[in-house]
Amino acid sequence: MSLPLIRLAIGPTNGTAHHGILLDAQPLTACATHSPDLAPIAENTAHSPCQSCARARLILTTPPHPGGEPDARPAAGTGPSATAHRPIPGHLLGYCGKPLEARRSSARRVCANCTRLSEALDRFRQRAGDLVLPEGEPCHGDDTLLWAPKGRANLVTGHRRNSVTGNAYCERQLAGPNPGAPNECAPCRRHWEEAEVARQTYTLPHMQAQAADWENRTLDVFDDRASSLRSGDAYALSGCADVHFVVAVADRGGESHTDLLVYLPAEDRIADIRVRRDRLVTVQRPASAPSVKPSVS
Repeated sequence: MSLPLIRLAIGPTNGTAHHGILLDAQPLTACATHSPDLAPIAENTAHSPCQSCARARLILTTPPHPGGEPDARPAAGTGPSATAHRPIPGHLLGYCGKPLEARRSSARRVCANCTRLSEALDRFRQRAGDLVLPEGEPCHGDDTLLWAPKGRANLVTGHRRNSVTGNAYCERQLAGPNPGAPNECAPCRRHWEEAEVARQTYTLPHMQAQAADWENRTLDVFDDRASSLRSGDAYALSGCADVHFVVAVADRGGESHTDLLVYLPAEDRIADIRVRRDRLVTVQRPASAPSVKPSVS
């Protein structure tokens, strides 16, 4: 019998949330945390995520990079002979959580924290058997998704998220998705519709022309993390067959994700996409592109 990967916590509404299974009615976590009081919880709660379990979920649900990945990479900012880290599939992120270089490691010494999570996850897989895994992070999010304001004071009214600022179109700070909101913030809706008209009128025709001329350009092709993307690039990543043409980038360094405005030729539309900063992507960059990284204001 296949068991689903679920969220587990001691408290029903707060505390630390783990990923794991119920094996013979007993909780088993991916990070090897043991407690008989762990019980299933819903997907959208205010629990603090266990970072080891969060990385374990990425390991389990992210397809490997199409071009292949080495068994070990050095940490970002270190040499190839520095301590070797095991990379999470499809990410420049170690099992231990450290950002990694794109190159292969030649070191014999292996990160103890990477080894610890790797061994814990191997034991978890052996005991869990054939897991029913949730889908990985969607590449193309729902542009119409409504969000809850920070503080969760009002879950009845949903807000539209502005990917450039990271806040709602009405400038309120946001806590997370709120797809069940029965009402929509009127100012958010108005500003979003104005932005959508500009995208359809100006941005879409411009990107259609750029994509049509793409094969005629001299391109540099290389692997890097998503936070390195610039306006004017195209990229591909594991788990998605589409080419993504980058219109604009809003990378807020303190956040775990980079917000991108992209053109998707396969769907012929402009879309907002959130991708993890350490996601491994194959970048296509015009050889004449400037070295200065543009910003979105």
